[in-house]
Amino acid sequence: MPTCYLWVVDTVALRRGTWVIESGTKLGWHIWDGLDVEEAIFFLVTNALIVFGLVAFDNALAIIDTFPVLFPTAPTLPSPIQLVKALLVSPAHYDDQRIIGLQEALGRLRKKSRSFYLASGCFQGRLRIDLVLLYSFCRVADDLVDNVSSGTEARHWILKLTEFLDVCYAQTPIKPGVRDDFIRRTFPAKEQTALLLLPTAYLPSHPFYDLLKGFETDLEFSSKVQFPIADAQTLQVYASRVAGTVAELCLELVFHHTKDPANEAQRQNILQAGGRMGVALQYINISRDIAVDAKMQRIYLPTEWLEASDLSPEDVLQEPSNTRVEALRQRLLSQAMGLYDEAKAAIELLPSESRAAMRVAVESYVEIGRVLRGLGYQLKAGAGAGGVATAARLAKAGFQVTVFEKNDYTGGRCSLIHHEGYRFDQGPSLLLLPGLFQETFAELGTSLEAEGVRLMKCEPNYNIWFDDGESFELSTDVARMKLEVEKWEGKDGFERYLGFLQEAHRHYEISVAQVLKRNFTSLLSMTRPAFLRHLFPLHPFESIYSRASRYFWTERLRRVFTFGSMYMGMSPFDAPGTYSLLQYTELAEGIWYPKGGFHSVIEALVRIGERLGVRYRLSTAVASVNLDPKGRHATGVTLENGEAMTADVVIINADLVYAYNNLLPTSSYSRSLQKRAASCSSISFYWAMNRQIPELSTHNIFLAEHYRDSFDDIFKRQLIPSEPSFYVNVPSRIDPTAAPAGTDSIVVLVPVGHLVDEKQGIGRKGLAVQTQQDWKAMVTKARETVFATVEARTGARNLQSALVQEIVNTPQSWKDVFNLDKGAILGLSHSFFNVLSFRPKTKHPWIERLHFVGASTHPGTGVPIVLAGAKITSEQVLEGFGMEKPWGLQRAKGKGDVREIDRIRALPLLSNVHIAVLTLLLSFVILAARWWSSGVDEDR
Repeated sequence: MPTCYLWVVDTVALRRGTWVIESGTKLGWHIWDGLDVEEAIFFLVTNALIVFGLVAFDNALAIIDTFPVLFPTAPTLPSPIQLVKALLVSPAHYDDQRIIGLQEALGRLRKKSRSFYLASGCFQGRLRIDLVLLYSFCRVADDLVDNVSSGTEARHWILKLTEFLDVCYAQTPIKPGVRDDFIRRTFPAKEQTALLLLPTAYLPSHPFYDLLKGFETDLEFSSKVQFPIADAQTLQVYASRVAGTVAELCLELVFHHTKDPANEAQRQNILQAGGRMGVALQYINISRDIAVDAKMQRIYLPTEWLEASDLSPEDVLQEPSNTRVEALRQRLLSQAMGLYDEAKAAIELLPSESRAAMRVAVESYVEIGRVLRGLGYQLKAGAGAGGVATAARLAKAGFQVTVFEKNDYTGGRCSLIHHEGYRFDQGPSLLLLPGLFQETFAELGTSLEAEGVRLMKCEPNYNIWFDDGESFELSTDVARMKLEVEKWEGKDGFERYLGFLQEAHRHYEISVAQVLKRNFTSLLSMTRPAFLRHLFPLHPFESIYSRASRYFWTERLRRVFTFGSMYMGMSPFDAPGTYSLLQYTELAEGIWYPKGGFHSVIEALVRIGERLGVRYRLSTAVASVNLDPKGRHATGVTLENGEAMTADVVIINADLVYAYNNLLPTSSYSRSLQKRAASCSSISFYWAMNRQIPELSTHNIFLAEHYRDSFDDIFKRQLIPSEPSFYVNVPSRIDPTAAPAGTDSIVVLVPVGHLVDEKQGIGRKGLAVQTQQDWKAMVTKARETVFATVEARTGARNLQSALVQEIVNTPQSWKDVFNLDKGAILGLSHSFFNVLSFRPKTKHPWIERLHFVGASTHPGTGVPIVLAGAKITSEQVLEGFGMEKPWGLQRAKGKGDVREIDRIRALPLLSNVHIAVLTLLLSFVILAARWWSSGVDEDR
């Protein structure tokens, strides 16, 4: 790119006559008009030399710093001779174990200690390497003791670590290789490099032994008789052992790699200040993780503090967000900041080479304490599914959370409508991808069952009704599906159906692992090898309809297996083939319905949040998000009643396009969002019937005769189809509590085009607001079409006479009640250039501490997808504050726990028969070749 830039600049200069090339010194060839080939080659060669020179310098410097055996001394700026020697070292002489160990250490820090990982980048050369190795050892030692199933096992590892230190610091010299042999015999393979590379040669022993004593204190929490942190003095000793010791070791490395202080007294002053700073940082760590530690049955707040506040340890374990606990958190933070103020002056006494880097390392962690001291409310605008899930997750992480909701109920579109004993789901009426729901509840420390949410399986999945009077029954029952598919496409059709399931299975598993559980913060996120290698198998550049057509050869079955794209608000002729995962989850995992309505899931999340301290303020609309004077940081929100609320971070669960254009200052980006393709809207009917309609099952799909035209009317022309495809849900069929005995409650969703925004002009495609719409007439026409179609295809009679009450949602009401831009019920479209890195991000592009969750941000629409997004957004917020994820503490079941009979063993690619046949064929080929060769020789 620099070469191309210089070519362009040179072309402009030559054309303007800034400089010229004499005719006798050039060939007259041009790369393009105005750029002589001599100029182009000159800049290309020059830039290549610069780039390769820099790469060679960096490579040589890395070799010198990484391999002390090859280069005992490593000056800050090596001589040219030393650099050349480094480049000439054969890779065969590299210490592969050291390279692997450094890779593992950096990976360990990046995953488990992000603050130190980032701060370590400020140090240089061998000091940085040794600091990383030291901290990696500390993390490994901590994990060996913590990630075990019993106190006995933990004490075993403390004993083994003590023996390791005894070997390293033995009074009498030990034979070469004894330490390494001990490590390989004693410790798990993945932890060995952290011990092998620990630079004990120039580190004192007593801090390591004190660190292990701190681990022993952690084990005392297993006793129910008494918590080990009795008073402030005990807490200080504990913090000194687990953090002050690490600070002292870090300073010893600084002294070793730079230069010792002028005298011993100054050295001791710096070490003592480092110990106090370590205690301060540990206090901040304890303050941050009160809720996390409570989940592990640990309380590091002194017991005497609890008693003085009229608290018992059980109170803290059960309600770590209690206001009195918060007061103790602030007390501990005050002590931490006092110790920090006492010790920070010593940083200026450090050698100049490490002073700035140490300041960054300390300040990056102290900033967490500053944030916690001012951490009042984390605010959210909107209590939809993503909002309540994010609120609960962040409350679990230790935030104080307030949720502001415009309406007088939670759930947003996942809310309920009630009428005289009839109950209707206002939005979603079926639960897909149950694993994502179960994961959310498990990571919040509970389960669907424990929260009283009972899922009922819908069987069959759907009855699909065609215009010719035929129907198709979709089911998770393979036997029923075999009959249904073979009825229309014969025996081969069922084999193709299994092939379709296989492809959809890949779409599902890859999407869950690589899309729904990953954030896409920039275009570079799409270049991750793990994602990129799966891009084409996901078939994002083909439509669902075209992919289905490869497996289903009749138009009837192509429609059966593609209508589900309506759930993404897209036409099957435009939706990427990836979304066949929706059909897969329905056919492989089933369709479920929560007893009491879909909102019971949201209610459970609200209850969990409230137990964790979340505060809900309903009927409280947000007017705007407040920013700092430079407009670079969110500082809170202003409510419609004029009340201003301060916050450390704001998360918006309102419709994203609405939020950018109404809650934030307008910008070219916010205006561009309004021009993006949106999903469809709907006319939704909620019917209370005075009798049951047995012809209808729980879920029914009525497909238009002119299938493609009906979708084009909705998604291309943004109109109401003259002959719509529509969905009919009868919740009372599976859950009798949805309607009075002997009656039915019915929900009908008729997809229609979205509205035209007044700001964009009436000339744009779509349903024009107010001027071209007669909502009453449109609703009447849609109702009559639905009644006529259902009666004609199912044989039901006199439906309209059975209707006792009707409630209706139109595109306009969706917009007014839920602030949905254009009344689009599923947010922005899910075309390829509207997903992944192209979709609006979960964090505002330039405003810090402002995040989004919901249908129009990554990963997309649909309740299970939004729940996955809530996890992504929550983790992004925690990362911004340097906090660990509390739901990552559960210990995964290791390979050692797998029984022999359950071990997965892949069969060999070739059986013995295959090998024998191939051997015979190879022998025949060799003999034939020899025979042919001998014949040629005789002819000669």
